[in-house]
Amino acid sequence: MDTIEITLKLPADYVRDAQDFDMLNPDTILAVLRQELDNRIMAFVDAEVKAYRAEKRAEQNNQTQSS
Repeated sequence: MDTIEITLKLPADYVRDAQDFDMLNPDTILAVLRQELDNRIMAFVDAEVKAYRAEKRAEQNNQTQSS
């Protein structure tokens, strides 16, 4: 896997809290980013499925009303 180094500017109090909970190591940061990415992908897919279903319901309603 290719890697990219990222530099972040964060408030000092966030950094201290993150250090207290051992959250600044690469594995933990990767896990947090992966979880958030998965959540956002699932939310996107869910929205697309809902939009598709709404479109199909509207088509069915239009066909029913036209008959």
